[in-house]
Amino acid sequence: MFHEQNNSFKNDNNEISVLPFQITQSGVYSLNSNLILNNTAITITSSNVIIDGQGHSISGNLTPGSVGILIYSEKSELTNVTIRNITVQEFDIGIKLQNVSQSQYIESDVLSNLRSGFMIESSNSIKISEGKIKNNRNDITGGYGIQILNSHHIIVNNSLVTGNGKSGKPNSGGITFLESTYSDLIKCQIISNPGFGIKGDSKSDYLTISECDIVGNSGDGIIISNSRDPTIQKCTINKNKESGIEFSHVMHPSVTGNQISSGMMGISLSETSDMVLSYNKLSNNRIGFDISASKIQYLSHQISSSNTIDSRKLLYLNNEQNKTIGPSDNPSFILAVNCSNISISEIVLSKNCAGIILAGCQNISLSDISFLENGIGLWTLFNTTGLTCTRLHAERNLVSGYYLSQTHQFQLQNLYAQDSPSGMYIQKSDDGYAEKIFITSISGLKNRMPSGITLSGCNNFTITQSQISQCSYAGLLSDSTNLNVSRNVFSENSYAGSVILSGPVKILKNSYLKNENSGLIVRGNNSEILENTISDNTIQGLLLLNGHRNFIAGNVFKNIKNYELSSDAALNNWNYSPESSLDSTRKGGNFWSDPDGEGYSDLCSVDAMGYCIDPYIINAENIDYHPLTFNNTWKSLYLTTDINQNGREELQDVVLYMKKVTAGEEELFDYSGDGKINLNDVVALFKIISQKQSNNFS
Repeated sequence: MFHEQNNSFKNDNNEISVLPFQITQSGVYSLNSNLILNNTAITITSSNVIIDGQGHSISGNLTPGSVGILIYSEKSELTNVTIRNITVQEFDIGIKLQNVSQSQYIESDVLSNLRSGFMIESSNSIKISEGKIKNNRNDITGGYGIQILNSHHIIVNNSLVTGNGKSGKPNSGGITFLESTYSDLIKCQIISNPGFGIKGDSKSDYLTISECDIVGNSGDGIIISNSRDPTIQKCTINKNKESGIEFSHVMHPSVTGNQISSGMMGISLSETSDMVLSYNKLSNNRIGFDISASKIQYLSHQISSSNTIDSRKLLYLNNEQNKTIGPSDNPSFILAVNCSNISISEIVLSKNCAGIILAGCQNISLSDISFLENGIGLWTLFNTTGLTCTRLHAERNLVSGYYLSQTHQFQLQNLYAQDSPSGMYIQKSDDGYAEKIFITSISGLKNRMPSGITLSGCNNFTITQSQISQCSYAGLLSDSTNLNVSRNVFSENSYAGSVILSGPVKILKNSYLKNENSGLIVRGNNSEILENTISDNTIQGLLLLNGHRNFIAGNVFKNIKNYELSSDAALNNWNYSPESSLDSTRKGGNFWSDPDGEGYSDLCSVDAMGYCIDPYIINAENIDYHPLTFNNTWKSLYLTTDINQNGREELQDVVLYMKKVTAGEEELFDYSGDGKINLNDVVALFKIISQKQSNNFS
């Protein structure tokens, strides 16, 4: 701790009237005028020294290596040095302490120095109070207001720290601690620094920041890493360009009673353990609360419901069971760790790293939830098992609507996602079932392959009766095994409807329509591609990458280029039965057409069973022996408004569709896009046909 000392001083007052000036013995020294020097101005190598600036200044000319006041000892530690009422400006370092203790700096200003205003190195029990530390910065390193290195028990009290560091230089800013412990910042204003406000790094333990205003800094307001037991309390942290508070690899931080607002992130944690968080008010941040962890222990904290994000509770559940959360709880964010039998429904979650995080949980039910403008809507990890999701809506999330990792035995039904770089990202998960998933308008950096659904390292997953469109890479991207894809529509994606990079996979009764490159890309063996409609894709319908022994039959191909095989040696079966099985009732192959209706199957001679008489030869190893004709193709579930198939779009199509809806038929297109088949789709179909007719008339 800091202790003010009154050791014996010489009574004579030594005037500093010329620079440079050396102080080698104790005493009281004063400035009676402003002084200028290009190099180091005042050097102190003695204990028990007072310098009273009497309101005057010492100035340099920004010479590299220069120091305004240098206080150091190469041997024993200097003690009891006081500097007050002086301005030190335009040196490389304003005031530098090395091997000094029990010293204080009162009403002293350090202005416009290059590297640091104050540099405190290998020193203890130093107090800076009622000072102004302003505009210390340079274009090369950025600079710091106060730089504290390998020092302990440093107190900065009631001081202004502003204009320090340089924008774009992440290692510059207001006050920085490196390998320094037991320091306190009390009632300071750390404002408008072009760099960060406060930074603690590398075992800067037991740092306390109390009753400070940390406002308008261009980096983080407070960033602490690789340290333990920091305390941040009763501070106003506002309008910092990045995070209000950021912790990385921090143990046991305590954050209580702060107002954190109008930043990119309110509080951001990574690899941080056992945090105490209470009575904080986070408001108007782009992301209120952000957390990431490589181990479940980094999600284990003491977070009370007294914390609010935009006036709604930050809800943290740890080892809880048999709990129901709904509108009356009014949460802004939910983090559940090692919980079971939790039901969450009918809420809107927005502007956090995720709306809901489930870590190591079991038997969780989510329904009727909207995730808006989070980093991720729903995030599961660390072997969450038994998850059921129904009627969820994710929109404008920064990374993904749904991100499931290490998740097992889960069901996803009637989920919607749009306007994110990824609609649904699932990795290292198994035994999943997705039905009636509606994803559209997925875009982001091309090298990240923004797709509607991405499956990475998964096993045994089913996607059915879903619609995925307008993704700037693929509707579905998968490198997973035992994948079943059936009765889905993949349309108008910028690269491909689906990109399947491993097998075996079953692809049944899907529609791949109007994708800008390929309808379907498959790299894998022993897969089944059956009864799909692959139509109007810009470059090609089906691309097989080194695929062998795949079963491809019953498909409708209607593209300018229907297929491409990357290897002429690939051997695949293009018929339901081999050529010799003429008695088979389902011996047919595929329907080969083009956008003008003048393809092979459109023009071929027809045998008695309704197949083309002649085979369709792809190459010597890939032959469709029984190409289909129109009458024996499977009618896939794709977006068409010609319901009665008479070649026209008219009111009779709406009437027929309404009859199908009323009869409860299942395989109908969801024209309204709400995840349900009902009279809303009849109205939507009527509007589509009316608009087309209006356009044709005009």
